[in-house]
Amino acid sequence: MGKSAIKLVLSQLQVVAPQKGDQGPYVRSRHSVQTSARLRRHQSCVGSEMRGKSFSNRDAARKAFAAASAKCRNA
Repeated sequence: MGKSAIKLVLSQLQVVAPQKGDQGPYVRSRHSVQTSARLRRHQSCVGSEMRGKSFSNRDAARKAFAAASAKCRNA
């Protein structure tokens, strides 16, 4: 991969620094677009299930997220 290709790839990424917690910074695409209506409905459902909850650690949050996702999948 040439220098110009690397610059192109890097220009399409952004580094996300989480506000709090023990998660480190991560990279995601600048232009990721979700076009699936089914996916957006599922994410909206999971978001409403998770809204207002707080967790003591990442493991508890992951378990709650998995339960919310399963509940929304069956709905």
